[in-house]
Amino acid sequence: MWYEVENGNLARPSDIDTTSSRAYVYVRRNITVVEEVVEEGEVITPAHYKWEEMKIPREMWEVCEKVMDHDSALDDVYEALTELAEMIVEE
Repeated sequence: MWYEVENGNLARPSDIDTTSSRAYVYVRRNITVVEEVVEEGEVITPAHYKWEEMKIPREMWEVCEKVMDHDSALDDVYEALTELAEMIVEE
């Protein structure tokens, strides 16, 4: 399940984090910068990142990684088929 995370750190988090926990691998998406909020010349909220994150138990990570690789490969195949179909239609 995806949940939203905000972090005061100015460094962009990695898409896949396999180092910060021995129990989990963190998969992140929709990583965006939140601009700082200034009111009356004072910084109320400094700039930071927010993202959606899913934590996967390490013992399940190997399976998830294979599934993600297959999904990526399928996306490439579908894109190639679409381009091929467009080329055929143009002729």
